[in-house]
Amino acid sequence: MLFAVFVLLTNFLPQPSQAQKKITVAFYNTENMFDTIDDPHKNDNDYLPGAKLQWDSKKYFKKIENIGKALSSFDSSSVKLPTLIGLSEVENETVLNDLIKRTNLKKGGYKIVHEKSPDIRGIDVALLYRAKYFKYISHKAIAINFPDDKNDKTRDILYVKGIVGKSDTLNLFINHWPSRFGGQEQSDPKRQYVASVLRHYSDSLLSRNPKAYILIEGDLNDEPNNQSVATVLNAQKPGGKIYSQKLYNLLYKKFEKGEGTIYYKDWDVFDQIIVSGNFLNKGKKGLQINEKDVHIFKPEWILYKNKKGEWVPNRTESGGKYFGGYSDHLPVYVNIIAK
Repeated sequence: MLFAVFVLLTNFLPQPSQAQKKITVAFYNTENMFDTIDDPHKNDNDYLPGAKLQWDSKKYFKKIENIGKALSSFDSSSVKLPTLIGLSEVENETVLNDLIKRTNLKKGGYKIVHEKSPDIRGIDVALLYRAKYFKYISHKAIAINFPDDKNDKTRDILYVKGIVGKSDTLNLFINHWPSRFGGQEQSDPKRQYVASVLRHYSDSLLSRNPKAYILIEGDLNDEPNNQSVATVLNAQKPGGKIYSQKLYNLLYKKFEKGEGTIYYKDWDVFDQIIVSGNFLNKGKKGLQINEKDVHIFKPEWILYKNKKGEWVPNRTESGGKYFGGYSDHLPVYVNIIAK
């Protein structure tokens, strides 16, 4: 009788995540993933049925389908979905629920981490995670309060903590830094400030645990060699001796090769994955990343050929003209091996 009671009680206790040897972590700027409902507290007017774009249910569900198709196609088996998916430019939990329940992602059993941010347009960052392989512990929306402009609102940084592999704690930061609207030079101080906030949190984690697993991903609206990323955040190019307490930008070498995640006149690497050095130290147990196992997802079907004859991201719309594509950004992802 006592054994039966014990078994019954354990069914209600939190269970650890199942060990998974390969963990895929992705990020995708979805380019304005709005529903069709007016939010009177946000400037979502361009994405309503009566707007120039005529954003109706048909276009909305096409958008959801496209994003789901991209995120479910990294693995050729069409079954091995990403364990963790960071997203930006999502309006609310309604679109996130539609994404995980009405597309190929429904096979993954995803759960959502999302907090409303003060962005004037109502576009947020979020995390989708497969509860079977990621044991959620906690999360925090890190607010950005610019000291020189209290009225300027931008997206929060979403920090999520959880267990992957056998028992390794992953610290994940999802970002969407201020845009270059108004010019790169004029807007640069805002991105530098967000980088300084993020640096404070990563340094704090590493000071408490020099071997902490930190993964930073997002649309940074800057290149890997720009001051906000390379100097303020101090995310370096991998190579040579690796230090556990430093940050390394896994997209740096692709940037140097002229690859990109967004195209405007030429390619830019705005969507980046940055990790603490402990991921890159080989020959140890725990979580490992081969720096070559980071990818920009760019199959031909997610692109279109522009007037110059170049294959560039096939976006949903531009200037109020509907194209029915995916996003103006390409997804990025990295495979983590758990030992």
